[in-house]
Amino acid sequence: MLPSGRRTKRDEVPERIYTWTGERALEALEETAFDTEDELQALIAEHPELLDGEQIRPGDARRWILIKREKSIAAAAGGSAVWSVDHLIVDQDAVPTLVEVKRGSNPEVRRTIVGQMLEYAAHAAETWAVEELREAFERGANEDGRDPGDELAALLGSEGQPDADAFWEDVSTNLAARRLRLLFVADAIPDPLVRVATFLNAQMPDIEVLAVEIKRFRGGSVQTVVPRVIGRTAASAGRSRPAPRLSRESFLDGFADEGVRGVAERLLDAAAESGGEISYGGSFGLSVRVRCSLWPQPVSVAWLYSEPGKGWMRTRDFSFGTSVLAVEDLPDELRAVLESWTGRFAADAFVKDASSKGVKAWAVRHETALRHQDDLVERLRGVIGALREL
Repeated sequence: MLPSGRRTKRDEVPERIYTWTGERALEALEETAFDTEDELQALIAEHPELLDGEQIRPGDARRWILIKREKSIAAAAGGSAVWSVDHLIVDQDAVPTLVEVKRGSNPEVRRTIVGQMLEYAAHAAETWAVEELREAFERGANEDGRDPGDELAALLGSEGQPDADAFWEDVSTNLAARRLRLLFVADAIPDPLVRVATFLNAQMPDIEVLAVEIKRFRGGSVQTVVPRVIGRTAASAGRSRPAPRLSRESFLDGFADEGVRGVAERLLDAAAESGGEISYGGSFGLSVRVRCSLWPQPVSVAWLYSEPGKGWMRTRDFSFGTSVLAVEDLPDELRAVLESWTGRFAADAFVKDASSKGVKAWAVRHETALRHQDDLVERLRGVIGALREL
């Protein structure tokens, strides 16, 4: 294909591209607007790769999974939906990406769309729960006849079964850190939106803001679509990348209270000495996992956070439990150990139920853990040892 030169009056003179098969004749394809916004929205939902990930991150192309089309957004946590974003997608670094689609002929694409998207982002970061997003993704994939595990494996480039829990923990971390990407999509991006997107992208520290122009060209029975990403700046090129992973030192440094920091240090030591693995997140939390011969992935048994009140799904502070009990083909021996593990907390008055879809867990507030630290350390040692013996 040989693209013509760029037009000087984008809104007045349609562009044209040519197909060339090596013969003398060329076939002209004329630029043709999409008939409706729904047509363009449906195309992106079915083929999110049109949001050209290589242009967004040259040399480290973004890949996508669709979480949901028309994803609802509430004005307050626990409230009813007030708005909806056209598409919610997530890339391989677990960065939530909000996509709003307009036709170039829609006057809202010039200014209104910017205010809408910023309002969506502000409220979505506050009100979306990661378990809700995971459920929406898995339900949508199943309804379309796709396997959610296969979709996630393709996204992550995993040859075996992907670590879904770790991925959704990273989504939760990015939401909590307000690490998002906003994409304005249209079949013609007007100059005012170009200037606004470029300005916002250069100024916002953790949110990548881009415009994606997707043009359609038709000729005879042939049509093609050509995406172009607009708004990248040198200052903003890496802002949607995940934060560096925590280390033991940086995690412990996140505790304001010295006594609570000591409890966290004892739990980390107990996990390591018993043969557990520590999976550090990108902001303020980690998970304790155990490799077990009966299961292909490490089994999570605890989640620890230095920042009170924030965490993955409903887990908070120091949380103990697991995320595989809902799996139907879980081996009986493994299920028995994990049910015994979660059952140890069920009758405790000092814990709070932190369970959610697919997760059975109990949370212990930081200040409470100070009084029960000996018991918590011994329980953690016990479950890690029991799992490693299977």
